Amino acid sequence: MPRNSDIRKVLVIGSGPIVIGQAAEFDYAGTQACRSLKEEGITVVLVNSNPATIMTDKDIADMVYIEPLTVPVLEKIIIKEKPDSILPTLGGQAGLNLAMELIEILANGLRLSRVGQVLVERCIAGWKEIEYEVMRDSAGNCITVCNMENLDPVGVHTGDSIVVAPSQTLGDKEYQMLRTSALNIINELQITGGCNVQFALHPESFEYCV
Repeated sequence: MPRNSDIRKVLVIGSGPIVIGQAAEFDYAGTQACRSLKEEGITVVLVNSNPATIMTDKDIADMVYIEPLTVPVLEKIIIKEKPDSILPTLGGQAGLNLAMELIEILANGLRLSRVGQVLVERCIAGWKEIEYEVMRDSAGNCITVCNMENLDPVGVHTGDSIVVAPSQTLGDKEYQMLRTSALNIINELQITGGCNVQFALHPESFEYCV
């Protein structure tokens, strides 16, 4: 089969810990696959939970992740590395099972879609829901009227929740970060008048979505 030139980076899923009756032979097969892919000039990203394997050697793949073989971990690696293709068949039953989970959901979505398309988004349920009321005049002068915080996290509609003003759980760094973002947004959109900017803030980091 000729090489698909669109594939420049491949995520190879390992087989995890060696279990009697499985995994040992897949380490050898996965190692050979990584070498073959690199010979073709393809960037190889490998994830395996077992460090006691040949395939997790730094010379076998370009990027090696020794992480638990779970869907959430794979999702984070995919978001970070953005591979063009995923190769799960060399990870034995463990690799296949993981791949079949990212497929069943999409297949069902495509089946139900009237246009034959699905939108894959990141779930932010459980994040803090923060709002900023900001105003801007035609000369570009901006002011923050207040900020508000929903008692319930993202996933509970604002209309079904209680909103407290000002926010009660934000530190100064979080408050100023989101305030600056809200002012940048109203300036970029050149809004004259009032504007409500809603944020989803990760409860344990400074990551946020607008």
